[in-house]
Amino acid sequence: MLAKPCPTELVNLISPDRGLDDQRNLFCTHYDDCLDEAIRQGWNSWCCTRCGLSAIGPGEADSIDTFATQRRLA
Repeated sequence: MLAKPCPTELVNLISPDRGLDDQRNLFCTHYDDCLDEAIRQGWNSWCCTRCGLSAIGPGEADSIDTFATQRRLA
């Protein structure tokens, strides 16, 4: 059975001063699914910190520009 991503609702918005990298894995292959779930649930903010799948994704050596241009288009 495949594990499914499980974003966690946050009561407060993520502070840019704390850094988004500690809260969300932008390179995770499930990021779009988690974002969709947060929107469906009407969450103001969410994080990946409790999800075991958040570590899965391209390596840090990959360029953010390259990754951004290869994201799915819906």
